[in-house]
Order: sequence, then structure tokens, then C-alpha cells
Amino acid sequence: MPKSTPLKRSPLFIFGPPVLLSIVGVGLVVQSGSFASPKLEMVNEQITINAAEGLVPPTLGLTDYIYPRLTIDSANQPLVVVNKLRALDPIDFAPPSLTAMPSSESLDNSRELVLAPSAAHALVLMAEQMHAEGYGQLFVNSAYRTYDYQVELFESKTRQYGLAGALVRSAKAGHSEHQTGLAVDVSVPAQGCAIMTCFGETVGGKWVAANSWRFGFIVRYEEETTAITGYSYEPWHLRFVGEELATEYSKNGIHTLEEFWSLPAAEFYPEEVVESKID
Repeated sequence: MPKSTPLKRSPLFIFGPPVLLSIVGVGLVVQSGSFASPKLEMVNEQITINAAEGLVPPTLGLTDYIYPRLTIDSANQPLVVVNKLRALDPIDFAPPSLTAMPSSESLDNSRELVLAPSAAHALVLMAEQMHAEGYGQLFVNSAYRTYDYQVELFESKTRQYGLAGALVRSAKAGHSEHQTGLAVDVSVPAQGCAIMTCFGETVGGKWVAANSWRFGFIVRYEEETTAITGYSYEPWHLRFVGEELATEYSKNGIHTLEEFWSLPAAEFYPEEVVESKID
């Protein structure tokens, strides 16, 4: 299991700045009305000293803000986290807006699959950059899936691999990232290994793993993270989370969204846990 560098979080980051600003504000008000008060001069002097010594205030991480954390529960938000323990609400959720990516020399979407507009735009930009650097043309294998389609897909995987095999390869309807319109499966057909773990060893797959964060994507199901995500390694499955989160994710060496948001591991569905306890 890859070790991650934990994000530094502190309640002080959330409540400290407002409190400090309030104190400074009150101090300014009680002065004679002049903004050139002795106390303000002391603050400015300390700022100058800190800058000279190379001391800078800590930069808040995305997870230190209250609003983003609230949005991970909302199906129609770009930061939503969906896994085996976190179903979409409503469970048959469908995105309000979807768009097809245009095919080009850098991106083959001949199947006219669709994504949420923000994810579609980012995928086009990523494909253009990847092609410009000589790493191949991306092919869109799968994108948005409806609730009903996911029901059929999971049943198909169950017939093919048995229930245990299906559970690590496919999500149940209402628990799939593809249903959000923010997940896409890609490959580079010319390099082989389409929708196979060996995609991660192709030059295109390696480029995607190393650079997708620049465009707001993460490889959602990495190697050796099954005990956290519940799914086997899928180097082709990209999840759009936006450039800010993807940058923080990459910079801090995070490997799962569960780690990023300090959520419990989601290896099993609740009903699997109950059945196990009964047995």
C-alpha cells in the first residue's frame, strides 16, 4: 500500500484567521480613527521582520475549508465522493447537463459519449497536450452511464466473473462515479492494453498517470488501494475533481479520495459487512 503524506489540517486554519482579523479590526476601531495607529505600525513591522526571515503564513489546504467538505455529499457537485459506503442521493441521480467531446486528431470519441461540461472540456485539453507531446491519441471507452445502464453492467459482470469478481470490477448502480458524469475510461488503442491493467505500463498510460492532475483529473483506483476503494487497479479510470483538488492530491502524495477527505475505507458495501457478521 503506497504511503501518503498526510495533509496538514488544523481547526486554527478555519477559525484562526477570522478571529485574528476581528481582533485587529476592533483594535483599529478603538484607536483615534487614524489607520496609522501604533498598534498597526507594530503589526506592519512584524510582517516586515517575518518576511526578512523567510517566514510566511501557512497556505490553507482545500480540505481546511468548510464549504468544499459540505459539497462532497452532493451528487450534483464536482467534489462529490461516491463509493461503496456513499451512494448518490438520489440514488438514480442524473447530471443536469452533459456534453459530447468532439473527436479530433488528439481525441477519438467516435462513440459520441458524454460527460459533465467541465470534465468534457478538461479531457479535450488533456488529450491535446498529450498528443502534442507525442504520447498518442486518447480513445474514450466509457463516460457517463445512467443508473439503469449500471444495473445491467453490474449484472453482466456478475455473470462473467461471479459476484465476488464483479464487486471489485464494477460498481452497483447508484454507487458508480460514471453516473456523476465526472468519470471517464480512456485508452490509447495504438499502444494496446485498452481497459487492462497493462495500460499503466504503456507510454500513454504513464503520461496520463503523471500529468492528468494538471487538467483536474486523478487516477481514481490506483495499485494496492483495493482495501480502501473496494476496486482493483484501473489505470484507465479517470475522475475529474478540478485542478485545485487534483493539484493538492498530487502535491501531497495522496492515492485515494477517501484519504484526501479523511473518510473511512470503503472496501465493502454495508450489506456485505452485515452478511459477514451474520456468517
